Amino acid sequence: MKQCHVLIYNFTQWLCQTVASICHLIFFCCSGNKVHSASETRTVEVGFIDPNDKKKHNKIKTSKYSLLLFIPKNLSEQFRRIVNFYFLVVTLISFFIDSPVSPFTSVLPLSFVVLVTAVKQGFEDFLRHKEDKKVNNQIVEIVHKGVIKQVANSSIAPGTLVRVKRGKEVPADLVLLCSADPKGKCFVTTANLDGETNLKTLRVPPPIVGYTHDIIPQGMQIDIPNPIADLYTFYGRLNIPGQDTIILSPENLMLRGSRVKNTEWAIGCAVYTGEETKLALNSKYAGNKFSSCESAMNSFLAFFIGLLVLLIVVSYIVKIVLEANRVGKEMYLGPPLPRPPTVRQIFQDMFSFLLLYYYIIPMSLYVTIELNKYIGTYFFTCDADLRCEETGKPALANTSDLNEDLGQIEVLFSDKTGTLTKNLMVFKACSIKGCIYEERDGKLYDTDRFDEAVDYTNDEVKFFFTILALCHSVQISNEDMKKLSARLSITPNPLDFFKRRKIKSSAANGKAMNGAVNDIPWDTLLSENNSKMDYQGSSPDEKALVEAACKVGITFLGEDGNNMLVKMGDHTEMYEKLQTLEFTSERKRMSVIVRDKNGKIWLFCKGAESSVFPICENSIFMENTERDVNAFANKGLRTLAVAYRQIPEEEYYNIVEMIKTVNIKDAEGLHQISQQYRVLERQLTLIGATAVEDCLQDEVADTIASLRRAGIKIWVLTGDKVETAINVAQSCAHISDNDRRIYLIGIDNEDALRINLAECTRIMNEPSYKDLTLIIDGTSVTQILDTPYANVFVDITMHCHAVLCCRLSPIQKAKIVKLVKECPQRPLTAAIGDGANDISMIQEAHVGFGIFGREGHHAARCADFAFTKFSMLKKIILVLGHWYYQRLTTLILYFFYKNLVLGVLMFIFQIHCAFSTQSVFDSLFLTIYNLVPTSVPCLVLSLTEQRSPAGFLISNPTVYRQLSRGGLLRWSSFGWWCSAGVYHSLAIYCVAAALFYVPVLNADMNTLDLWSFGAMLFHLMVLIVSLKLWLNARYQTFIFVLSIILSVLVNIAVNIAYASWNW
Repeated sequence: MKQCHVLIYNFTQWLCQTVASICHLIFFCCSGNKVHSASETRTVEVGFIDPNDKKKHNKIKTSKYSLLLFIPKNLSEQFRRIVNFYFLVVTLISFFIDSPVSPFTSVLPLSFVVLVTAVKQGFEDFLRHKEDKKVNNQIVEIVHKGVIKQVANSSIAPGTLVRVKRGKEVPADLVLLCSADPKGKCFVTTANLDGETNLKTLRVPPPIVGYTHDIIPQGMQIDIPNPIADLYTFYGRLNIPGQDTIILSPENLMLRGSRVKNTEWAIGCAVYTGEETKLALNSKYAGNKFSSCESAMNSFLAFFIGLLVLLIVVSYIVKIVLEANRVGKEMYLGPPLPRPPTVRQIFQDMFSFLLLYYYIIPMSLYVTIELNKYIGTYFFTCDADLRCEETGKPALANTSDLNEDLGQIEVLFSDKTGTLTKNLMVFKACSIKGCIYEERDGKLYDTDRFDEAVDYTNDEVKFFFTILALCHSVQISNEDMKKLSARLSITPNPLDFFKRRKIKSSAANGKAMNGAVNDIPWDTLLSENNSKMDYQGSSPDEKALVEAACKVGITFLGEDGNNMLVKMGDHTEMYEKLQTLEFTSERKRMSVIVRDKNGKIWLFCKGAESSVFPICENSIFMENTERDVNAFANKGLRTLAVAYRQIPEEEYYNIVEMIKTVNIKDAEGLHQISQQYRVLERQLTLIGATAVEDCLQDEVADTIASLRRAGIKIWVLTGDKVETAINVAQSCAHISDNDRRIYLIGIDNEDALRINLAECTRIMNEPSYKDLTLIIDGTSVTQILDTPYANVFVDITMHCHAVLCCRLSPIQKAKIVKLVKECPQRPLTAAIGDGANDISMIQEAHVGFGIFGREGHHAARCADFAFTKFSMLKKIILVLGHWYYQRLTTLILYFFYKNLVLGVLMFIFQIHCAFSTQSVFDSLFLTIYNLVPTSVPCLVLSLTEQRSPAGFLISNPTVYRQLSRGGLLRWSSFGWWCSAGVYHSLAIYCVAAALFYVPVLNADMNTLDLWSFGAMLFHLMVLIVSLKLWLNARYQTFIFVLSIILSVLVNIAVNIAYASWNW
């Protein structure tokens, strides 16, 4: 039976998709869209503007519809839904046969449902159009033939020179060519892109620092790869006639959506415009997620379609039997049908029964659900308990499709840093050449001697913290830095940059420059700045380390062009920054290449010890440092290894020249550049490690305990080393000392994996095993994902009290979520994180939660729901999830119930009228039944119902378990509602039939007519289904009770007005 329902549903869905696709093809052809193949090369000519090019290259379009194509495209989308398509087919049939009911009983309700949906979607798209127009028509300044002009934002094309003033947003992705800053720097904020509010420093490529808009040479070209969404990845090549090729990096790219700060103006060449900008690429939704309730609802819908077919077939068979045995006295049924019946008569009867029974399918179900979810998300964002007390920031719902899934979560995957912890880093200790130093009261002490603090006068401490003061991406937000830069700057002659620049000659020049700078009286210049240094950085770890260096006496003073200034007491040194090898989640480290005042080239590196240790030479300090790192991790501290290398000048310049020859227009070219950088990061000398503390957020332990009592299995996925992760997991009560721990660490072959999983299975099957905690690292995860033992692993984790995954990359996090999501048990998964490295995990899970983090709003923008604290999950899941799920399931089941009541009444009457396809209800009653009398009260209840109060749900998390795995949408619940529908139909018909034959009801003592009987049935039906809804409600609100009373009264009033109409 179930397979039959599925086949019917699948066939109908296929037919629906086919017709909708035809509609979609029509509007697509009308729109004139063309498919363009992606170019494998991308060369932009600087300053070139084609006067014949009328295309709006920089036009942004977030809207879905155009005025001309709104109707066909919107109808195409709406009739992809099986219910809408079903009613469309029935409506068309009613016009082509001798219908037992007026075709308008199908046309009007369907039109109303489609119209309401179209108005809602049209209004939302109108707002998008309005915003698009505002953005596209903004006035921007461009440079054309040395003259500054004002044009519309949408007119910017690749190659256009754009000038952006202080405080203005960058209108396209621009390669920075000129800046008002004499050293070629431009400060921007990227809050619109990643939520980070700190200043970021962009730079004009060194060989062209000093250009202005009227002396930019002709013939400049920029080679760039095809656009990608990664905000922090960009490589290109600037070709200037008669000069060396200049390599471009992310610090040369101004991204659309960023805002210029602390710089009067900047000029850049547009390289990516419109939909190709990184902002636009990151604004595209990764994919649609579907509610778990939708699959159950579709199953019920398939059942009703099967029931509909059964009613039609049974009715037709009985009709044929009755016709065969009909006697002449039943003249009112018309002449006997021909035997055998004609094909036309068969279709006439079958479709007539279809038009009588098709109301069993709830027409307004989907539009009511949409309204329920749309308004429900408004309640989510307005919840006072989800508003941050410190910032006042409310919670955010990026989708309304998954509200009810908050009440179905079975597995929660959580990031650690910034999610369970505050991501507020404080420097605590370091290991330098095997000796441990701890921070106490703002001073650094050798743990072997606490009698005297150490500072930069110690050579080893000085070198170690000098590396920390140079190897970072931290910037300084300090107005005094402008004065400092002005005192240091020597304004160059722009014409000097037309000469061919020899990169190797910079060593001698750099040495002379450093000597000159060091003669400046720093005491006078920096006495105030040193005490007011305000560091800003996207990484809290880096900020903490730079501040720690400052406390030791090695103060990072900022950057002057390509030079980094470091103050040590009264002495200041300047280092020329040659290259920055950026941190990525794959590399897990960052490096800077600098030249000191003696002309020596150094590579300073810091990163995860798992990434740094393998590229270091073995030394007597390696073992001691590794021991110290483990000791720090056991205390729950975050650790980074620090290393360095002196690079021979010839080796460095050879690699630079090789990079210049690489074709960067494709992924292979970018890979080759990365490989060349890795050549530099080799044979490093390990000098030590750092340890910073990240405190837990408030109420994390209580939240985890409550979610676990609710039956939710919790996984913590982190990139930290095992010891650090275990310590933090213990602090937040994720794992307990009483748990039996299973370790899957460092497994790199299939045999070892099989043995360890077999041991885990044996422990799991022991009669009296304690709660199990599984601890696994990234190496073992990689092995599991690449072997056929994945399902065995997932089965083991389902029996574990807690799971802790360490040393994971972002892609591994996503793969683990996918592995659990697709396992045979098919649990509903949720993931929560705060950083860009958590996005893939969040988008992979059924429900994604984002934290507005200190490192930005990357995760919050890509999540389904976003808020500020992990502890808010308690109310979101245990309370709101519980309410959302109960409300929606009540709405779904009630709609099927009330329509079944109508359908069964129609069927019973067919028994009464010998299956003559006569309708017992007037067309008006059939038209309004699914719209006002029964839908509005149900919608109100689905927004206000609270079967249990919030306080009770918070203090009794076990209640949540009752709803897991579709607890209220099981076939048993559906069967109970259907049984009630059948019973109520029989009761209504019997009572109406009994009253119908009481002659006192008619003043002239005649039998009531069919219309009166139908009206009596209809009013009783509305009354009974309304009472059923009322009695089913647990939380009686004034607006709900009022909606019930008004629906009944309005129904009666409409009936009286309709009956009194002079036909």
